[in-house]
Amino acid sequence: MRSPSDNSLSSLPLSVRVLGIIAALAIVTPLIGVGLRVPWGQIPTLLSGESAQIALWLSLRTALISTLVSLVLGVPLALALARQWPGVGLARIVVVLPMTMPPVVAGIALLATFGRRGWLGPSLQEAGISIAFSTTAVVLAQVFVSMPFLVVTLEAALRSRDCQAERMARTLGAGSLTVLMRITLPLVAPALARGTALALGRALGEFGATLTFAGSLEGTTRTMPLAIYLERESDADTALALAVALVVTSALLVGLTALPGGWIYRLRTWAERQLFKKLDAAGASSSAPSSSAPIQPAYPTEPGSSVELVAKLPERSIDNARLEVRPGQFLTLIGPNGCGKSTLCLIIAGLLRTQGYLKIADKTLDEPGWHGTFVSPGKRPVALLAQNPGIFTHMSVLDNVAFGPRCQGQGRRRARQRAWHELCAVGASHLAYRQGGELSGGQAARVALARALATSPQVLVLDEPMAALDVPSRSQMRALLRERAKARAITVVMVSHDLVDIASLSDAVAVMQAGQLVTQGPTAEKLSTPSTEFVANLTGASLLNGTLAGDEATPQLKLGKGLSLRLAQWPQANDGQPPWQVGAKAVALINPDAIALYPQQPKGSPRNVIPVSVSSLDADAAVVSLSLRLADGQRLRTRLTAAAIAELGIQVGTSLFAVIKATAITLEAR
Repeated sequence: MRSPSDNSLSSLPLSVRVLGIIAALAIVTPLIGVGLRVPWGQIPTLLSGESAQIALWLSLRTALISTLVSLVLGVPLALALARQWPGVGLARIVVVLPMTMPPVVAGIALLATFGRRGWLGPSLQEAGISIAFSTTAVVLAQVFVSMPFLVVTLEAALRSRDCQAERMARTLGAGSLTVLMRITLPLVAPALARGTALALGRALGEFGATLTFAGSLEGTTRTMPLAIYLERESDADTALALAVALVVTSALLVGLTALPGGWIYRLRTWAERQLFKKLDAAGASSSAPSSSAPIQPAYPTEPGSSVELVAKLPERSIDNARLEVRPGQFLTLIGPNGCGKSTLCLIIAGLLRTQGYLKIADKTLDEPGWHGTFVSPGKRPVALLAQNPGIFTHMSVLDNVAFGPRCQGQGRRRARQRAWHELCAVGASHLAYRQGGELSGGQAARVALARALATSPQVLVLDEPMAALDVPSRSQMRALLRERAKARAITVVMVSHDLVDIASLSDAVAVMQAGQLVTQGPTAEKLSTPSTEFVANLTGASLLNGTLAGDEATPQLKLGKGLSLRLAQWPQANDGQPPWQVGAKAVALINPDAIALYPQQPKGSPRNVIPVSVSSLDADAAVVSLSLRLADGQRLRTRLTAAAIAELGIQVGTSLFAVIKATAITLEAR
């Protein structure tokens, strides 16, 4: 038996479903009543009258004009109300008032303002503009009562939207207007369609304000609602026929505006896919992206640039945090949550300003003061890849990746070719024509990386890009980052809490604590000698750097000073990655519980016996953490009980033998 999904009707309580049915009946029953009274066979004759046709076309014309005016004026108003500014709460109340106001009162308000004796009426009359009791008055009345429906619906969607996609678009070079037209509005297209439908329906049905402000002049102001009201007294059948015509017209127009916003885009994508299949069959794949097109050489890019940052942001508790990154260096920011790592990333990307300064390749991009400089996000040689990749869900994957080159001024065809090659490089070409909202976490991460690299950045900023991925996806993403950053000689600044990420990717680490950069230096050095409690806790596992040696029968990791680790098996390549080869650099991750200590070299045949000396002891209640120094200067970390420490007579400087289980060694490419 299938269980109901959380979004199914059956998942609702029975009482809620019953009340919902009653509500639906309250809406449907009057419509059924009208349908039973309508003389269906006489409708063509009843609607063929001149007065009926005039009223119908006047209603359609004025409703469409007023809806267009509501769109032109209401969308900017909704965008403004969705922001935070002084008095925005009061403004929202004022906008809603026409929705709650009796229509007759709305008409009186309009007449008191634009009538011949109104507030603005005399001035308009002197200018030769007469509004009251004209078709213009009908449109004005419809706009007054219908536009709030559009504004309220769209504003609610704008306030609840995820702004990450817009931020990513800014970093890719999109200006404010481009972000609005290509990202913001398409993402809220369903709400915009619903709001438009509500405004159109309200304009078609407007009666009270129109009658009070515009009157009932045939051919000028007598819309369908007014015609129905007048015919009700003299000819009930004609009134019913006009009512049916209005209901059907409203349903058709509202239905068209309520169609799913993405159907046009999906249709275009399908057509393009079919076109490229035909091109492939004709041997013309070189002129268009396709699954069979050969991967072209990488696009030229500038080598990585140096980064010099002095971050000062008191509102985020950042005080003169100084960061320096060499050209082409892979540096990882580590530290506890809330210490300011993400803030530094946002400053480098241009999404936050610093009260210090930022230089990339010795060019100042951010400096406060009257004569200061600020280069907008999209104009910096920087690409940002965050934990939330901000994929544009309304675009195809190909257009997602082509977005940056398009913002940089490339033509559509050139930008799509660029996007195609980047997708091939990250192993995601098969996703090219899939919608952005249909991707898994791992797929979205690959696409986001391709999109970032398509802009040819000199600096790549990674703010925990793998935090939301599963273990296999993280491993694949790690290999991609390593390969692409090295191939493009990109300077990388990454935030991560994952020891594997840090050890396998980073050339250097910078440790942050409470808004300050505590220390910065080579990865192995800073992890082997922790300077903060966070780093000490982070490096509970041991990291040993070396090179792969031996063969599949006797795999080994060669360390320095003649030391080596025997491995349980030859390391397996990740999907889509080249197999491991002898001489490949790697880092071994060893859990503290996988290390046993002996005062003398153990007998038997343990696979890994390494002489060590105790460099430090750190007691925590009954457990003591030991730092063990190898002959090549690398360190192992393990834990023993206080009783075992006493029994073995261990102190700083004691020589011991460490036995490591081969099956407990995890290997990552370096």
